[in-house]
Amino acid sequence: MKTRLKIKKAEMAALQKKNASGIVLFWSLPGKAGRARVGAMKRIVVLWALLLGILPLARAQGVAVFATLSLDEKQLLPDEKMHLKLTIENRSGQELKLGTTNDWLTFTVLGERNRPVAPIGADRIYIEGEASVPAGESASREFNLTPYFDFRQPGRYTVKATIKIPQWQQEVAAQETTFTIVNGIRLVNLPDLEVGVPLLQPRSNEPPVIHRYRLERSDAVSGMKLYLRLTDATGSQTLRLVPLGLYFSYSAPELKLDRFNDLHVLHQTDAKMFTYCVVDTLGQILERQTYQYTSQRPALRAETDGTVAVTGGARVMSPTDLPPPEKPPVAPPVNASFPGSKPSK
Repeated sequence: MKTRLKIKKAEMAALQKKNASGIVLFWSLPGKAGRARVGAMKRIVVLWALLLGILPLARAQGVAVFATLSLDEKQLLPDEKMHLKLTIENRSGQELKLGTTNDWLTFTVLGERNRPVAPIGADRIYIEGEASVPAGESASREFNLTPYFDFRQPGRYTVKATIKIPQWQQEVAAQETTFTIVNGIRLVNLPDLEVGVPLLQPRSNEPPVIHRYRLERSDAVSGMKLYLRLTDATGSQTLRLVPLGLYFSYSAPELKLDRFNDLHVLHQTDAKMFTYCVVDTLGQILERQTYQYTSQRPALRAETDGTVAVTGGARVMSPTDLPPPEKPPVAPPVNASFPGSKPSK
């Protein structure tokens, strides 16, 4: 009994022996009890030092190379193309060589509660070929992770990236970014359009391949957007998700099919502007034009030859047009070929 009281008194005395920062440096206990307490205390101090960043980790040694991930649009629909930008800044004072191995860049996607998202397929080479970043410069590259990871369920996700630098046998972790997957809102007043896919060499005994056009909208932070979802015949498998632009919900989009089963969509983007798109049965945008409301509202009209045209309104040239608008020819200088002019100095 007296021995136990002595040990307790020794413990209390040890608690009072602190350094200037208030951390207990050692335990003054006799025998095995003292050695056990000292070992436990050392482990706790080392653990807290690592957590607070006091002791450096081997993989965290600086190489003066910094990487960040960024997303312009942080709210996506399932199957929507991701525009993920990786920026690498080289402050090492040496030329940075990348791509010497196929696994020099790896991405990790985490879902809710930091659960890893299952990758799709085994081949995940995001970029091929070698590249270099000169000292004191930075380089950026855009990636689409949608085909590589199954993040189609609504929720919040985190993207991480690791860059291997074989020349220094080091790894650099990029600053992570987050995004959210939300379900598109189906436009119930516009039913799915079921069409057959034209074949280059159809066979008489071969049934047609059926695709479906479906319009959806999303309430993104940057504004309401309109999408065309191309699916298989059942509507359960998405073949392509095509963004059509901003969406003005007070006006329902117009839809018409031409003789090639291409879908023509005319939808309002604001009070006076309209976007016109032509999408084929493979989900490719063939045409994109911009129209302005004048004395007459733009509308779609089916022609007798099976084509579809826009009537009313006024066409406005836009840098987003497809095919891109032709640049006007550059006017030559006044005295370049004008008869009797003096040559330029």
